[in-house]
Amino acid sequence: MLLLGLSTGHKAGLAVAVFIFAGFSLIVSMLVPRYRPQFPGRGLGVFLVACLLLFVGMMAAVVTFGKESEAATAEGHTTAAATTTTTTQGTTTQAAPATKVDVSETEFKITLAQTPTAAGSYEFVVKNDGKIPHDLVVSGNGVNAKTSLLNPGQSETLKVDLKPGTYDLYCSVPGHKQAGMDVKVTVS
Repeated sequence: MLLLGLSTGHKAGLAVAVFIFAGFSLIVSMLVPRYRPQFPGRGLGVFLVACLLLFVGMMAAVVTFGKESEAATAEGHTTAAATTTTTTQGTTTQAAPATKVDVSETEFKITLAQTPTAAGSYEFVVKNDGKIPHDLVVSGNGVNAKTSLLNPGQSETLKVDLKPGTYDLYCSVPGHKQAGMDVKVTVS
């Protein structure tokens, strides 16, 4: 499930690491004993060190290739304005104040205190009630706004103008959307 959130380069890096680890395991368990029945014999220490190094290398590959790149994290930090001022026949009017919506994020669920149904300005007050970092992305109908990555207990307000249409509210941490942190909202 988490592989769905990875970039192609990260998938390729993990695939190479898995190939090396699995290849070593298969060769050592199937081919080497056929030609050297006493394997590993006196070389047990070297064999254990090689196994440990490959295991540590595989874990390092998972950590390295499994995290979101800084460029992908930075490109999603755009927000939409919450309040607009319009001028009609010489008079200036202020748009209605934004509707506040409390949002709770946990593993792996997004809960909205109320669901936006009418077009207008909204302030999503996002709180990470989970145990791992999350963020919130509001995407659709010309809106692409995102909070920063919130550690457990942190909160942030995301201001957006929603026009009639369908919007996707989700966590962009790799694999979280696919694990259920995805809410569809239709505004009319």
